[in-house]
Amino acid sequence: MRSLLVVALSALVPLSARALEISPLSVSVPAVPAHAELWLANPAGTPWTGQARLYRWEQDGDQERLQADDTLVVSPAQLRIAPGQRQRLRVVRLGAAPAAAEQGYRLVISPGADASADATRVSLPVFLEPQAPAAPSSRLRVALAGGPSAPLLRLYNDGDGHAHLADLVFVDAQGRRHALIDGLAGYVLPRSTRGWPLPARPEGYAGGRFRARLDHAGEADLPAAAGNIAGNAPGGL
Repeated sequence: MRSLLVVALSALVPLSARALEISPLSVSVPAVPAHAELWLANPAGTPWTGQARLYRWEQDGDQERLQADDTLVVSPAQLRIAPGQRQRLRVVRLGAAPAAAEQGYRLVISPGADASADATRVSLPVFLEPQAPAAPSSRLRVALAGGPSAPLLRLYNDGDGHAHLADLVFVDAQGRRHALIDGLAGYVLPRSTRGWPLPARPEGYAGGRFRARLDHAGEADLPAAAGNIAGNAPGGL
């Protein structure tokens, strides 16, 4: 169960697979009760077959890694959904809730061997909430790396919950907005760092600020880090 599986998450579509509708698109498993559910619907005129697997999700520097883990299970794992029918998936935590910070997982739903050529895998985020009196929340710090020719935006999340980052923009010293990433940029897991390459600018990024929509809320400034952000912060997931 400890063999490492590295997956290019950009190749996994976090939406609905062809002929398969999924709701919700993100799952949180509370400390109590230790389970959550989602629904798969097949609106097509033919059966949909496939499988569901759960992997521990880690961010190691600028890499995304999925690792086999037995803390969570999904039921059923083998799927066959008749035309026009729905299937409930249950995600169940087998051990204790995380003690301090949220833990990230990915639920990967793959079509069966008999699927059409354009059918695709789906990767959904799953989060284990810690045993804590307050709901987990993110706390981001931003820094620049990579130099003028290959700038890199690095975000470190020292909160106890994941950060959901969307619609990233740079506001220069004159107040002009420059769109960098439209829509979902990605997630930063607790106690983890993630980087995004930025387009080179003749005047660089000094004197401006980065803004984004965080955790499904309104646009806000990304606060600057006091010092350098390490590629892989200690105490990560």
